[in-house]
Amino acid sequence: MDKTFDVQCELTYVPDYPPLYNDPELTEFVKNSLESMNDKEIKKVKFPVFSGSEDFSYYAEKIPGCFFYIGCKPKGVEKAYFNHHPKFDIDEDALLIASKSVAQVVCRFYEWN
Repeated sequence: MDKTFDVQCELTYVPDYPPLYNDPELTEFVKNSLESMNDKEIKKVKFPVFSGSEDFSYYAEKIPGCFFYIGCKPKGVEKAYFNHHPKFDIDEDALLIASKSVAQVVCRFYEWN
């Protein structure tokens, strides 16, 4: 009980998405695949720690996976809104970069296995 405001609260925790885990070997493979593209649009490849909920985590529980983002901040915007925000906007050129990136990883994966 908060004595200052005479308030009580009850917390009910509902388990939701499992943690998202990127398989280390597969993540290194994806990183190398993307870096080998030598695409001028790909500025850097990094996999930051991310604590958000993500549907992909259910897939990664079943098979090794690697989740990554493609930056899509509109040109000239310094601080962009996150993708679930109502003011989110996208630089549509990122769609081509995303397509090329995923295609690169898939093609390299079939060569790798």
